[in-house]
Amino acid sequence: MEVGVIIHNAGDKASPENLVKTAQWAEALGYHSIWLTDHVVLKEEVNSWYPYRTHGRWDYPPDTKWIDPLLSLAWAGAAAPALKLGTSVLVVPLRNPILLAKQLASLDFLTGGRVILGVGAGWMAEEFDLLGQDFANRGRRVVEMVELMRQLWRGEMVYFQGEFYQLPGGQMQPTPVRGTIPVVWGGHSDAAIKRAARVGDGWHPTQITLAELEAGVKKLRQYCEEYGRDPAATLVIARPGDKYDITPEAHAKHLELGINHLVVDTPIKQADPDLSLLREKMERAAEICGLTPRR
Repeated sequence: MEVGVIIHNAGDKASPENLVKTAQWAEALGYHSIWLTDHVVLKEEVNSWYPYRTHGRWDYPPDTKWIDPLLSLAWAGAAAPALKLGTSVLVVPLRNPILLAKQLASLDFLTGGRVILGVGAGWMAEEFDLLGQDFANRGRRVVEMVELMRQLWRGEMVYFQGEFYQLPGGQMQPTPVRGTIPVVWGGHSDAAIKRAARVGDGWHPTQITLAELEAGVKKLRQYCEEYGRDPAATLVIARPGDKYDITPEAHAKHLELGINHLVVDTPIKQADPDLSLLREKMERAAEICGLTPRR
């Protein structure tokens, strides 16, 4: 099982220096990947239900610093060349799919084929409104967007006629180093798991309990079989968040479930001016997961 870690492109600790520092710590401790989060523009009042807290309230002020995750991955990835680079998750339907395909392919090309695209459909209706994007149809749009991006990543002339997007003949270079970019679908609703099984390279649940993870893995494998896909070839990249601690018992359960990749969260809101709490959590999780230090 590979292990990654969230490094902060959001909040008070987000800075060019800290992105590099934490990426290099992750590399030295033996982690396999770094992951970044995503928001584009925040409204003063958010009434949308926040699905990753039991109270459902979004508790970040609108002036929260949120550095673009793709630019942050390019910056941090250049300083830690051994690490894969993931989004957890990128709110894809906020964006133009052709431009996004170009940005992701360029990032992958520049970093030697290290990108993993964690896709989210989004939950904050207010952010969609500010960007002039339809919130109601985001689920259908994001599936179409990924299909269009995958076609563009082949480097061939693309003629695409979808429900929402059209490309009447267009070609894109550079292409991703491996010919495509792995797409893992966020969310742990039944619809999200079905989407991952049907059109994804994997499932990337975030803020999920161990019991939910176990049930979700069982559903994912069942849906893969229903769609005629190999469950063993479908990645599970789990990010528990603050739903449970990474303990030896939890690690053993991850191995039992056949989790391919674990993403460890680090404290974003705690006062931690010298990043000592972040470093301590990274070291503890690395030890529990049996990571081999690189230097």
